[in-house]
Amino acid sequence: MWVILPAVSLAMVHIAGDNLAVVPDMAVILGAGIYATTFFAYMICGAIITGISAWIGVKTGQELMIVVRKIFGCTGKKLLALSIVAICIPASALTGGYFSGSIIHMLTGMPQPAAALVCVAGFALMASGWGWGEEILRCSNYVALLLMPAVIVMVLLTASSASLGISPTMWLSFAEIDWMLVLALIGYNAGGMRPALVVEAAAYWTRKKNKAVVLAVIAKIFEGAFTLLIAHLVLTADVQGPMALSGVAGKLFGVHGHIVFNLLLLATFITTMVPAMMVNARQIGVLTGLTYTPALFLAAVIVYIGSCIDFTSILLLMSGTGLFMTLFIIVTACAVHKLSRK
Repeated sequence: MWVILPAVSLAMVHIAGDNLAVVPDMAVILGAGIYATTFFAYMICGAIITGISAWIGVKTGQELMIVVRKIFGCTGKKLLALSIVAICIPASALTGGYFSGSIIHMLTGMPQPAAALVCVAGFALMASGWGWGEEILRCSNYVALLLMPAVIVMVLLTASSASLGISPTMWLSFAEIDWMLVLALIGYNAGGMRPALVVEAAAYWTRKKNKAVVLAVIAKIFEGAFTLLIAHLVLTADVQGPMALSGVAGKLFGVHGHIVFNLLLLATFITTMVPAMMVNARQIGVLTGLTYTPALFLAAVIVYIGSCIDFTSILLLMSGTGLFMTLFIIVTACAVHKLSRK
């Protein structure tokens, strides 16, 4: 039990734009191929990367940035900052601009570019410490806890009324894998805030040693299973994107239920985007020497510009930068192992 509850909690913290928007929208495009793609990206590659990141935290008992600086010096710190920004900026453009803007567009009718600008500016304001920002973030954290139960209810309602008729072998048919999406999802898992969060969580649990690694891996498996449920929900409900998961809610719960679910999604995006904008600003500060506020403004400008780029192009970019971040984590783990043997 000591593993299950923390693992579920860590998995819930990791629920973000890739789980709630990228995978559902790609499920509409890929069809049954999304099952093997998601399984491979989260429950195999994601679990391995998460396990390595957690092992670094257990072995060193320190945050990832501190570990990298001790091993590789200032050059390593800048490389880590670059690899984090290379994932976190495109991911922020998708979650904070494209998808959050789509929600605002559905709620208000505001044009998508203007809605994306409002969202990015709002997230940046909250990340800057603006007066009501902390209260909005705190409320969003509580509201976002309702999203997972809401999705489970949707799965149960859909399962009772429809079925895709897909065999287990088709679920894991690797011939159906979309490798660009796998690499992009690996980028989500290997880059941005997630490795740092896993390392810090593992460092906190360092007294439990290898059990902390097991905890992190189980959390990633839970996250992958939840994402598979969402993909199955979208395919079963036969909806279209963008924001296919929102479309399922509209189909099941009607107009008012659709509005409530969109607010739950927006609250979840707020809980991920405000810390993401902080990470973007700090890493840009490391790379440029700017103080926090100018770096945050620059990050917001880059994120908004990125949100105007084609969806597929952003995923393609993330597939490349994700591989770089994965390699960096593996090299760091090898260096930690080598130092621990001395």
